[in-house]
Amino acid sequence: MFVRGEKFAQGGSCVAHLPDGKIVFVSGLFPGEEAEIQITENKKDYANAKPLFIATKSPFRRESICPHSNQCGGCTWLELEYSEQVKAKEEALKELFSDICNIDEVYQGVETGPEFGYRSRSRFQYTIKNGKASLGFCAQNSNSKIHISKCPISDEKLNALIENPPRLNAWELKNQELSCISTDSGVLYDNGIANITILGKKLPVKNSVFFQSNLILLPRLIEYIKANVTGKTVMDLYSGIGTFSAYLEDDFSVIAVELNKECLSLAKKHLKRTDFFTSPVERWKTAQKSVDTVIVDPPRVGLAPNVPQMIASWSPQTIIYVSCFAPTQKRDISRLLSYGYKIDALKLFDFYPQTPHTETVVCLSNTK
Repeated sequence: MFVRGEKFAQGGSCVAHLPDGKIVFVSGLFPGEEAEIQITENKKDYANAKPLFIATKSPFRRESICPHSNQCGGCTWLELEYSEQVKAKEEALKELFSDICNIDEVYQGVETGPEFGYRSRSRFQYTIKNGKASLGFCAQNSNSKIHISKCPISDEKLNALIENPPRLNAWELKNQELSCISTDSGVLYDNGIANITILGKKLPVKNSVFFQSNLILLPRLIEYIKANVTGKTVMDLYSGIGTFSAYLEDDFSVIAVELNKECLSLAKKHLKRTDFFTSPVERWKTAQKSVDTVIVDPPRVGLAPNVPQMIASWSPQTIIYVSCFAPTQKRDISRLLSYGYKIDALKLFDFYPQTPHTETVVCLSNTK
């Protein structure tokens, strides 16, 4: 059957309608395109599908520069002109938040960088065949492995590793995966510790813990967050290795809360004036009665149900919410609005070109 792509949905698939009116989400289709599709999953209220043949192509569809793009499940928007990727992300974000704020008043635009060669972290599939090591990725919607010779979104250091992979023993790997991160001294893949210099500060990292993967836009994100901090005391929740705290502790009194002990161990190596607490945020008990600014940067699942009320109980004047998944961010912010906060600013950082993923910062203020 044929459908016509209408608009991008959250997650990057294209919304279309089947002949009977049922919504279908088509991965690999762009708005305005007409295609013959195959249903891959049929639910009661919607279906998922993939295109078999694109009869009418978008004027913004381009040739892929990656020989693995038809197999690899990573860069789902690689064939979409970059200016259209950015436009689609902005439109999706505005539509998502438009029912809880005056989006035209609060939206502050998008920060972009290079669309290729930006990624500094990756988790490769590692294999040895005929005595030779090779790196790759999982195929789209599959556990099968795609061996690669180069990755267009990875930085020069990661691509050098792809060309000359290390020879490792099986016991050095977990599930045949090799987690890598580019550092000042090269690619780290053996769970050692190395530094990444950002805005003049050396941040210690491991390949086994989270760190942002776009080092080109990260300085702009840090500067934006610092510019929106108010008052004297800052609560840095889900603080990781202390990336934000590092640029705040010289000017503010900072409390950092992080569950991962490896992250806090790294944070303590470079932070000198920050107070640290190891705890799940939702279970953290603090004697702190009030705080001026709260920064939250949770995982994709967002905040636990009790955390918005917990944050509101400290009566911060400012809340800065950083997220890599806007739908859960919007859900949590809706709860914060019910406790007397309002959205002052919303800004998009395109940390992940060639994919539908984004980094979004929302700044809120206390109306009480």
